[in-house]
Amino acid sequence: MKRPRLAHIVAIAAVVTSCAFVTQNAWAKEAPTKAAPTRSCVVHAGDGWSQLAKAHGTTMQHLLAANHATTTTPVKAGQRIHLPADARDDHAHPATTHATPTKHAATH
Repeated sequence: MKRPRLAHIVAIAAVVTSCAFVTQNAWAKEAPTKAAPTRSCVVHAGDGWSQLAKAHGTTMQHLLAANHATTTTPVKAGQRIHLPADARDDHAHPATTHATPTKHAATH
């Protein structure tokens, strides 16, 4: 009577092993073959995580996650940081417009 039970256990083990093999192969086929290109930007003096997120049209949470950072992680001028997939592709810092004095013509 012990032999049929042993045969039953061996059969179950074979099924479980084959299921694990099929699942492992399914995961391997779903993995991307080519990594997505990463985009980045260079930090300028005075930038912080929230300013950088706003400048790139993303959330601070997404920006922090893309850089494996927290809100307490310092960001320094000249540092290159990664942009998340949802960030805008335009340049990091739009041109700042400075007011220039205008010369008014004297009218008589």
